[in-house]
Amino acid sequence: MEEEKIKFVKIYSNLPDKIRKQDIIVVIEQRPYTWNAVYFEINNNTVLGKKILKKLKEMDII
Repeated sequence: MEEEKIKFVKIYSNLPDKIRKQDIIVVIEQRPYTWNAVYFEINNNTVLGKKILKKLKEMDII
């Protein structure tokens, strides 16, 4: 899981602010999440953050 987190942070850090705030990267349990929301969940090691990392890996984003 740590490897996926590192990959996500590398991608996130190279995105322009506008994309981080507006673009939806993933939908979990019918709720959309922007890059910023995803970063918050992953950075804080929440259960949702772990679900998001798993989904991003399944989607070949990370």
